[in-house]
Amino acid sequence: MLFDQNSLSYGAAITHTAGAGPFTITQPGLYLVSFHGTVSATPTATFPVTIVTSLEENGAIVPGASIPHNFQSAAETEPMSFSVVVAVTETPTTLQVVGTGGSYLSNAIALTITRLGDVPS
Repeated sequence: MLFDQNSLSYGAAITHTAGAGPFTITQPGLYLVSFHGTVSATPTATFPVTIVTSLEENGAIVPGASIPHNFQSAAETEPMSFSVVVAVTETPTTLQVVGTGGSYLSNAIALTITRLGDVPS
């Protein structure tokens, strides 16, 4: 998913280019990642179709950060959200929200990443 703008940001531990999908973590630590938005299947989809919205860390799905929904028609819109803590031990690390399972449209999406502190040793 593409995030068209950046909101409040402090420090250099998290970077993102407006209009892009990936967020880059440049400092090891624990990060709270929260996503919310609405998703719908495209009108050209073959229904029913299951769309899964997931958080990926360096291309791998983060456990606990996937939301599936079985769409019955293009008129259906589903709010989707997740919050998960990610332990980043190697940098740079890329975080990205992706949709799989079919063509989809996303609307009013937001991703908030907050550094909580160091990874306990």
